[in-house]
Amino acid sequence: MYLLLLAIMGAASAALAVVAWPHRRHRGFGHFVVLEAATAWWIFCYLGEQLDPPHAAVWFAAKFPAIGLIPPSWLLFTLHHIGRPPRSWRWRLVYLWPLVLGPLTFTNDWHRWFFTEIATSRGELVGLNGPLYPFHLTLNYAYTLFAAGLLLQDWRRSGRTQSAVLAAGSLLPVGANVLAGMTKTSAAAASWLPVNPTLTGYGLSATVIGYAVMRYRMLDPRPVALDMLFKSIPDPVVVLNQAGVIVDANHAATRLLGGPTPDLIGQSWHEVVAGAEGWTELSESRAEPVERRWPLDGTTRWFEIERRRLYDRYGRRVGALIVLRDITTRKALEDQLRHQSYSDPLTGLSNRRYFDDECARIKSSRQFPVAMFTFDLDGLKAVNDSLGHASGDQLLQIMAVFLRQFYRGGDRIYRLGGDEFATLLPATSIEEAQAVATRLPASLAAFNRTSAMPLRFSTGWAVVTHPDGWDAGLREADAMLYREKRANATP
Repeated sequence: MYLLLLAIMGAASAALAVVAWPHRRHRGFGHFVVLEAATAWWIFCYLGEQLDPPHAAVWFAAKFPAIGLIPPSWLLFTLHHIGRPPRSWRWRLVYLWPLVLGPLTFTNDWHRWFFTEIATSRGELVGLNGPLYPFHLTLNYAYTLFAAGLLLQDWRRSGRTQSAVLAAGSLLPVGANVLAGMTKTSAAAASWLPVNPTLTGYGLSATVIGYAVMRYRMLDPRPVALDMLFKSIPDPVVVLNQAGVIVDANHAATRLLGGPTPDLIGQSWHEVVAGAEGWTELSESRAEPVERRWPLDGTTRWFEIERRRLYDRYGRRVGALIVLRDITTRKALEDQLRHQSYSDPLTGLSNRRYFDDECARIKSSRQFPVAMFTFDLDGLKAVNDSLGHASGDQLLQIMAVFLRQFYRGGDRIYRLGGDEFATLLPATSIEEAQAVATRLPASLAAFNRTSAMPLRFSTGWAVVTHPDGWDAGLREADAMLYREKRANATP
């Protein structure tokens, strides 16, 4: 019965190697092929020991290269599975010891380096440890336990069930070896377990690993293609589990969010984006994406963010998907277009459209009282008629320079059209507005002493203390302006 069970496991491992063979060039499956083939090789060599006693010693020696191939193949396959494939050819050196094992075990009778003696115990051949055997055992345990640790770490970070199953499968041989050691030191354990469990543990391990590969479609190119597509998408994409922990991120996301350590896996989304305003409050399944700023290296980038819930095939919620689209260029273009739509191209001042929008905004704010000044540039038509429109444009530009120099940085200055200008001074009292109006003539006279063209203008002003008086304030300022203009026109 025991031999039949081993034969079934050996056949299963051989079948898995055959199935995986067409995929040997992809994602470490060449190492998976070696692992399953080596397991089948070991099992069939053991069956040869049992079923072909005259050549048992040959079968015994022939199985050790297979034993040496399994742990390094498993480690290399694990590295590919968790997304850390070896980059250097030096990793191939892990196969050096299995290559040495064949000649070493076949010539063991000459040097006794691997086994000091080969004996029969409980119906099978066993070797008494030679000088090199502890090295062989330590190396195999190191590969196996290191791979198991990587898989458990990947399972903890990503929540991928297949990593947990693979880790459990990889630890079966370790448990089997512990049982084998107990049978050597305890007669009760030996009577309870009449066969050597080591080979059974490796056979079950290969079967469980093969099950995980088939169950989670690790040989299916579609998930691989989807993974490659996910990793290569130029937009940053982040996958969260139910607890808001990042379980996967594509290359664009790690470049954006990871900083000098691009591995985001296992970090909380809230911790990663804690320094960016509004990123932690993203609601899920929004009808429209939201726009957020992201500070980066002293600059600001804009992203359109969409967060969607993720469900498994049973309809259970398993996490969320966050997609970030860099819209910095679009925002810059929008700002440029907005500036152009609100800016007077000749003077660079805000235009009438911006003035109207600003009036509506200020009326709904708490910036009252607001002082409003209106200006009418005198003599513009005469300059256009006598010197040409280029000189008239220059005069308008000089007017804009004067207004910028005279008013504070927080005051709004507008060219309303033609020769009309205006300013809005939020949070300015009547007394303060009167002081501004009083300073205007002296400031204009000082400016004209150095100006290429002298300025003359009429002005009016009013102070609005409540939004309801806004239109009346504009009429009052215009009325004062026209009175001054008529007075200036009187000979």
